[in-house]
Amino acid sequence: MKNFIKNRKGFTLVELVVVIAILGILAGLAIPRFMDATASARGARIVADMRTIDSAIMMYNAKTGNLPANIAAITTDNAANGQYKMLAAWPTPPTGRAIVTASNGAEKELTVISGDNNKYTLDADNGRALYGGESIDKILTNSK
Repeated sequence: MKNFIKNRKGFTLVELVVVIAILGILAGLAIPRFMDATASARGARIVADMRTIDSAIMMYNAKTGNLPANIAAITTDNAANGQYKMLAAWPTPPTGRAIVTASNGAEKELTVISGDNNKYTLDADNGRALYGGESIDKILTNSK
């Protein structure tokens, strides 16, 4: 009997099944949270990009006294006229599901697709960055 206990090595089948079940439960809890974190990161990037564009528009306005008429006005170096680019490159939104969180904690889900709709645009009338026809203020205040 003593010899049998000494030679017993490894785990029983029941122990392995229990460990695998616990790992499965933990994975089932972690994967949805990871997917929401990815969507929240995309939303944060959209908000950050739009704020960067708005800052470049404000710098252009402070320097020239006018709002930029087009994207090239803030992304092109025109040193001969004393105008320097405010943005190194025009940002491209990330594709996929995005969650934008307002300051009050409300969330709005955006679906970002590739193609012509997947761009930031410039509203020359009020000098704001637009995404999908909405400014960052409108996106954040219309969160639900």
